[in-house]
Amino acid sequence: MDAFGALISFALAVLLVLFEMSVIYPLPLSDLGAVRYRTMPTMTYLLIIVNALVFIAWQAPDIYGVELDSYRDLQPYMDKIWTYGYRDVFMTEGLSIGAFTTFTSMFMHGDIWHLFGNMIFLWAFGRRLEDACGPWRYLLFYLTAGMVANLGSVVLNPVQGELPSVGASGAIAGVMGAFLVLFPRARIQCLWFIGMILWIPYRAITRQENIFSRYIVLPAGLFLLYFAFRELLPSLETITQGNEVGGVNNLAHLMGFAAGPLILLFVRKDLLVRFITRRAV
Repeated sequence: MDAFGALISFALAVLLVLFEMSVIYPLPLSDLGAVRYRTMPTMTYLLIIVNALVFIAWQAPDIYGVELDSYRDLQPYMDKIWTYGYRDVFMTEGLSIGAFTTFTSMFMHGDIWHLFGNMIFLWAFGRRLEDACGPWRYLLFYLTAGMVANLGSVVLNPVQGELPSVGASGAIAGVMGAFLVLFPRARIQCLWFIGMILWIPYRAITRQENIFSRYIVLPAGLFLLYFAFRELLPSLETITQGNEVGGVNNLAHLMGFAAGPLILLFVRKDLLVRFITRRAV
């Protein structure tokens, strides 16, 4: 396959994944009505670029550059996951690089679609949060939320997990929790095919001009509370039954989301005063 054919195939795959991610559940794309204090959310862009580069330059060659006909072909990829992914034994027994894996695991992903999905959520919620914090405070909060997510996911799990956890999901869940704290009445523009179909009769009855809108606008508070509820039930199962951490680490997502109120330690002083006095942030 030539380069053009590969590019077309990748573009079609992206469209297919977007469709799969937004058929049943809404996929957030951007917040609406945000007052931007800065024209360029540089740290959000930088986090997206760093996550992408780590995967493309360091992980992807071990996944997509081999013939997948045996486990041995993926051994370099598995070695990286097991060395730099987060496991509680790294903390308790001092294995691998120890506590530093709480940091390295945040910038690793299982595959290209894991990365793609996480970066969409970071783009949707991270920019306005960076407005409220400034780039460096925002970065500190992001890293703090990610570490809280990793630590919480093993502290509350009664079984010592053997499988490593990787991904920015915990940190991004922290960003979402912080967004709920600071902007509970904001609105989120979502791609949601079922919602789009269900809203057509409403738009027709209310005689709106754009009946067949491509997007659905949802209250941020409703969307984010629903996200937390979806993570709560499997997390309780992990806490009570001691499931090993693997696959989708729902408990890490919930712990990251619970770190959201810590954002009040990182927002700019002028915005903190506005928040406490219940003026618009």
